Amino acid sequence: MNNLRSYKVFFILILTFLFQQKSFSQVTVIENSDQKVIDLLLERKMSLNNQFSIYTNYSLQLKNGLKEEAEQVYKDFITKYPEIDATIIYANPKFKVVVGNYKNKIEAENLLKKIGSEYPEALLVKLKR
Repeated sequence: MNNLRSYKVFFILILTFLFQQKSFSQVTVIENSDQKVIDLLLERKMSLNNQFSIYTNYSLQLKNGLKEEAEQVYKDFITKYPEIDATIIYANPKFKVVVGNYKNKIEAENLLKKIGSEYPEALLVKLKR
């Protein structure tokens, strides 16, 4: 009986040693041949993310009110001026419709002159965080 146990142990040790070579599954390194494409896409994404920043640029606030009113003004604006950036911001307890994204104040004032008659509540803003 003792002899049989020692054979079992010896057999298990031999099997463990033989199959040990195949147990290193994370050693293989896969090289990415499209790294340049990935870097280019990441660079484009970062530049797009940095283009619209309501916290550093001048914008116009068209509406400050209830959600339904803000959504209506937003929909109306994007149908009339699809080329101008627009967004709705929630500032407790009201919603604000903010349009335009200009680096300097003069461009934002030109937009205000352009749409001021259609949106009498519009005012120039530079939002803070």
